Amino acid sequence: MTKTNADINIVATDTTNITDTTNITDTTNITDTTNTKDTSINIINETDKDKGKGKTNKPSLSIVLPAFNEEKRIKYTISKLRSFLKLKKFNYEIIVVDDGSTDNTINVLKDISNSDLRIITITRSGKGAAVKTGMLAANYEYIFFMDSDLSTDEQEILKFINIFKNEKDVEIIIGSRYLPEKLTVIQPPFRNMVGKTFSFLKSQLLGLNYCDSQCGFKAFRKETAQKIFSKVTINGFSFDVEVLYIAELNKIKVKEVGVEWRHKPGGHVNIMIDSVPMILDLFKIYLKKNYYLDQ
Repeated sequence: MTKTNADINIVATDTTNITDTTNITDTTNITDTTNTKDTSINIINETDKDKGKGKTNKPSLSIVLPAFNEEKRIKYTISKLRSFLKLKKFNYEIIVVDDGSTDNTINVLKDISNSDLRIITITRSGKGAAVKTGMLAANYEYIFFMDSDLSTDEQEILKFINIFKNEKDVEIIIGSRYLPEKLTVIQPPFRNMVGKTFSFLKSQLLGLNYCDSQCGFKAFRKETAQKIFSKVTINGFSFDVEVLYIAELNKIKVKEVGVEWRHKPGGHVNIMIDSVPMILDLFKIYLKKNYYLDQ
């Protein structure tokens, strides 16, 4: 695969270590996450996991949304996803993992809560920890995670499902903002420079030559998601690379697909602060090769 410029897709800025908490309020449907630092997990509500099963031949989907201080956007995002998923008559659940928001995100979620929406809160831990929590809690056949600002259009879900149906050996599909058939809004120059540096180190250290490892739109078959995310240890933004490295080492087939992506203002990005931990995480991932391999 030809390597092109990669970018860093960041939705939060705090990459500090998780406060060590062992008090888990409700462990329903949470798979063992002891490979990351302990996170206090609170499941505010549960969907009816059997709702719709057996009623249609449509695929069943879990959509995981990591969220940090998304009070201004999360309602719109969930409304769009609900409209799309209901129109297509999918069996689905939406899982929002709130990563210790300090604004009104939780109250907004409670106001729009329904049987199709699961709300999980964790202590402030990082995007990787939030995604891992949601992926391991998901119930359905295909598990997607996407950014809460809906930078990738929800219509791309159909493309990914068709690939899963038609290419049985594909276990993971990752969206790419840089494949030739799709156009991405240009990023600020400094962000592009950091992305190029990150991409170069990722290729040299780990041998991963994906065009865009950091796009916040990826999908997994359930068994593969459980297998990979049970080994994820990176709580910050480099978790995407860790996921792909685990797949590479264990010969799990990944397909990279161009998606329509639009940069959305209002993200919680601090390139100067967040890029350094991301680069350091690449070396941590490199040193864990034996841990990632299936025994």
